[in-house]
Amino acid sequence: MKIHQICATLALAGTFAVVSGCKDFYAVNVNPLYPTSTTLNTLLPVAQVSMASDLGDNVGGLSQYTMGLMQQLYSTRGIGNFAQTGGSFGGPWSDLYTSMLTNNQIIIDQGTKEAQWGYVGVAQLQKAYVFSQMVDLWGDIPYSEALKGAANLAPRFDKDSDIYNGSADGSIQGLFSLIDEALANLAKAPSNATLNDADLIYKGSLDKWARFGRTLKLKLYNQIRKTNSNATVISQVTPLLNSQLIEEGGDLQLAYSTSISPDNRNPGYVIDYNSNPENHIGRYFYEDMKTKNDPRVRYYFFNQLKDNATTTNQDYINGNFVTVRPGSTGQFTSSASTAAVQTLQGLYPIGGRYDDGNGSTGVPTAKGVAPQRLLTYYARKYTEAELQLMVLNNTAAARAALVEALNASFNKVNTIAAVDGSPVMTTAQINGYINRVATPLSNSGPLDRFDRATNNEDRLEVIMYEKYVASFGYGVDVYTDFRRTHHPQIRVSQQAADPSRGLLPDDGGTLSQGIFPYRFYYPTSDLILNPNSPRTQAPLTSRIFWDR
Repeated sequence: MKIHQICATLALAGTFAVVSGCKDFYAVNVNPLYPTSTTLNTLLPVAQVSMASDLGDNVGGLSQYTMGLMQQLYSTRGIGNFAQTGGSFGGPWSDLYTSMLTNNQIIIDQGTKEAQWGYVGVAQLQKAYVFSQMVDLWGDIPYSEALKGAANLAPRFDKDSDIYNGSADGSIQGLFSLIDEALANLAKAPSNATLNDADLIYKGSLDKWARFGRTLKLKLYNQIRKTNSNATVISQVTPLLNSQLIEEGGDLQLAYSTSISPDNRNPGYVIDYNSNPENHIGRYFYEDMKTKNDPRVRYYFFNQLKDNATTTNQDYINGNFVTVRPGSTGQFTSSASTAAVQTLQGLYPIGGRYDDGNGSTGVPTAKGVAPQRLLTYYARKYTEAELQLMVLNNTAAARAALVEALNASFNKVNTIAAVDGSPVMTTAQINGYINRVATPLSNSGPLDRFDRATNNEDRLEVIMYEKYVASFGYGVDVYTDFRRTHHPQIRVSQQAADPSRGLLPDDGGTLSQGIFPYRFYYPTSDLILNPNSPRTQAPLTSRIFWDR
């Protein structure tokens, strides 16, 4: 299916509910001047492409911003140095409302009228997922009164906790209730050939969508676990842990292709593999993986310099690894020669090049076909490890889930490598990393670090570090996990360091432009144009409701 061509065709035909790209508040709701009815099988792929693009690892995607905050990436826009304004996130905010959520709501409304329960259930799960991600970044947002078109062009900003849990007066349906309704609709839906063709994610498999829905509930209960008693969390998650969840090979993700006209390659690849790459690689992220002898390094990062080569007149050089540090005080942060020598995102996150050691002089193999991962099987297993450790107090079960998560993480890389035609990691390489024993302990493999930890916080550090590494390419959940657990520890400019929150100081060679934020700023235009919006930005130190 020609993804971008579909979007362009629909836009020209006027079947979008609104014009994608309108960057003012009123795009939060359906523009009544445009048609609000079309065939469900043309709207679903539009919503799914927008979801992956707006949340994903690309120049306008929220994962690129959040990976910057988490020191995995750094771009000249400065978010990795904690510089944000009321204009920083207007693009993905607007597009999620105008393209993804609005078209998705039409599927729900029209599908309900037509009794197309498969479409309705899928769209409800997508709605719950996207709104949960937006709450995790912004807190209070337009929700219950959003997407209503001319009926309400100035919706209120609902409380973040009400969006998750529902309001006490029943006026707001919470995300958990929405997921349950979606699962009920999937259960009563007959097979539908048009859904099979239109669904770019699960090809119409209602079983896989239901597994995703239950896994999403588990994820969200885990995220808000500190807002409830342990007994309550146990009662919430135990039935889900015993249910059918995402299986290996059943990840929520959007696949890309090698097509150039129209360009259906991974959008992160399209930007970073041109004459002026968007992103630099986080120094400490790269070096920590190298120090731990992680065999995924050659899949995660592509060094344009050959093995054993180096260069000069760059901001940061470690052998053939070249980058620019967030907030660097060095003299080469804007070097015109950076593009030709800097280390790039590799095969795993964006379909870039597998690093075979030959540098940019080797035979080009990058195809840009790596999928945009959203919610995966390995993420499910890391969530289970966290719950077993911190809620169910079962260290042995947490360790077993960690082992499953680790193997799933490596399997995911190998799957992407096999599709690309690149070498895959051997069992010996994988086990060598997982079981490695080294001095100091910080350089050991995850199981040795877990087994030698003396308390649950140190064990949780192991789980969350491995989840952080596995999730490279999807930063929204990494940023959320860090704020709610303070794990894994990352290194930032000394001005922004706060060891109590897991923010360790770097070597002093960088200068922060702000504090590490607890949340994102709203687009300023929304605050100005909507009379029911907050009158001012929430302080960057104010926390999302689950952050305790």
